[in-house]
Amino acid sequence: MSVEKASPLFGDITVYPPDAGQQRVEMYLRLQQRVEGMQIGIAIDGSASMMESFAANIPKMLRRAGDNGMEPVVQRLCSYACGFSSDGTVLPIYWAVGPGGKEIESLGRLDADKSEALPVDGPVKKAWGTGTLLLPPLEYFLQEYKSAPWMVLLFITDGVIGDLDAVVAKSLSIGQEIVEGTREKCKFIIVGYGPEVDEAQIERLDNMFNNTPLQDQVDLWDGKLASEMNELQEIWDEVDFGISIPGNAKITDDNGREVMSYFDRIPQRMEFRVPMGTKSVTVDIVGQTIVQPLQ
Repeated sequence: MSVEKASPLFGDITVYPPDAGQQRVEMYLRLQQRVEGMQIGIAIDGSASMMESFAANIPKMLRRAGDNGMEPVVQRLCSYACGFSSDGTVLPIYWAVGPGGKEIESLGRLDADKSEALPVDGPVKKAWGTGTLLLPPLEYFLQEYKSAPWMVLLFITDGVIGDLDAVVAKSLSIGQEIVEGTREKCKFIIVGYGPEVDEAQIERLDNMFNNTPLQDQVDLWDGKLASEMNELQEIWDEVDFGISIPGNAKITDDNGREVMSYFDRIPQRMEFRVPMGTKSVTVDIVGQTIVQPLQ
């Protein structure tokens, strides 16, 4: 269960169901900096159901400002993500294009300036897709970034994913490889856009490792709904960049008992356990004292 954040210092905060009288809490700190070795791919749904969002059903000469709602979203997202990749670029693609929605169309690598000027009208070289298949763009980026020490992929979609079982099977395999140390760091984020999004599918990806041998060992997917996001920074709220910040931190429960302390270095992803039913924790960090509700 995600809980409301008491401070903009925090990213995602999740309180897990009780186990043996305790509850595991996972808390992310928000960071904004380049990450060494990180490569970022951004996949934009190019299926026919997205045409209205791109105003592709309106001749360009008749379009009014704001008709193409996807263009500013993609421009801002690409430009923002450039600030995190190791080389200051991202690789955007259209996915779910062509017959059956099996193909992709690359827009080439972009830096922040090129991202802000990018025309975003939907696929150009290929036709709008007749299906929404997620495995092809996933496989594309896995090949494109096979030597990257860090890979973050963002997928934007408005509809039902037609090959979800295959994506789950592939993701379970990737998760196993990460745990075994045969694959580098990966994080996949899927953002549902528009009223036709299948929230159950996004939730299945987000929680796919629950009740598997990999539970608590890897968190590959993060699912979000654009309608529930207030700012772009929320994209990264559940991404562990593997970075620590200098300083000390102490976390106590609502009875004043210390549950976790960090000295000299504070990890971006903090994890601790509290007694079942704990209503809040107090976080003393970088000169601030924050009371964070857990219910």
